[in-house]
Amino acid sequence: MGHPLRNQEKDAIYELGNRTLHQIYALLPEEQVNAIILGLLSKYAWMYGVEIFAFCFMSNHFHILARCRSLQMHLFMRDFQSQLAKKINKLRNRTGTFWERRYTATKVLTDEAMLQRLRYIVCNPSESNLVHHPKQWPGLCSWDIHKSGKPMVGEVVNRKTYWAEKRKRKNKDKTEAELIEMATERYALEMAKLPQWQNLDDDAYHQKIVDECHTHAGELAKLRTVPCPGPKKVLSVKWSDSPRKSKKAPRPLCHGGDFKQRQEYREDRRLLVDRYRKAVGRWREGKSDVEFPDGTIPPGRQFCVGGSCDIRREPPPSLN
Repeated sequence: MGHPLRNQEKDAIYELGNRTLHQIYALLPEEQVNAIILGLLSKYAWMYGVEIFAFCFMSNHFHILARCRSLQMHLFMRDFQSQLAKKINKLRNRTGTFWERRYTATKVLTDEAMLQRLRYIVCNPSESNLVHHPKQWPGLCSWDIHKSGKPMVGEVVNRKTYWAEKRKRKNKDKTEAELIEMATERYALEMAKLPQWQNLDDDAYHQKIVDECHTHAGELAKLRTVPCPGPKKVLSVKWSDSPRKSKKAPRPLCHGGDFKQRQEYREDRRLLVDRYRKAVGRWREGKSDVEFPDGTIPPGRQFCVGGSCDIRREPPPSLN
């Protein structure tokens, strides 16, 4: 295996992330970029049944805290990243590789770690010393959903529908804007509740998250030794630029947990990889009774073992 084995667990929450090639600011938070990201994120979260707890899109990378009980996280990330790269490349009039590497999916082990990662993700613009508070960030961030208590609505133009409607004789007098409206699909993007606060009502939950992130932003402000450039300066850079000093750190195996929990997780991972390698060996020998571990993807397959094969192909009717 050229890459670390990917596996999924139905009740596990993962922090997902990736960054652009050479860390260029291709995701610079301009209005059109934000609309593209929101449309694709909400569409593919709906299609694959992904629960999102928090997200933040910076100029050259992103973070998403999510869970997928259907074990289709890899399909969600495949489609979301490929379509985002395609659309941003077209917008920027560039070609070629967009993402620097494979996306990361790091399991979060404990409730405490989930809250810590949520605070980090929502306050990532403040963690990076770009703005004082996440409410000032001009990019797409789940702070806006938690603050308002209302879902965001993403829009995606279905090109097949667009061309089908454009070819119809009855639509020959329609304007371009009318044709685009006819082909536009809408998806609501809501935030799932962290397991430890599942019993809170929606208003209380969102207020809890707002309070936690506000406190964290205040703590960051006290520790800050450099001034924040602010949203205007963030938007004034060229999208083709990249930071002078890149921040690279080794990928953690997991988030949270004490020493014993991390060791147990490491050992479980080792056993899983061994089982998968043995199954691949039997598969290559032509054996017919090969059993791959749950949550892994057998060679040549699209879906995880033990996962669902159902995909929502149609947008939610209530918004369309």
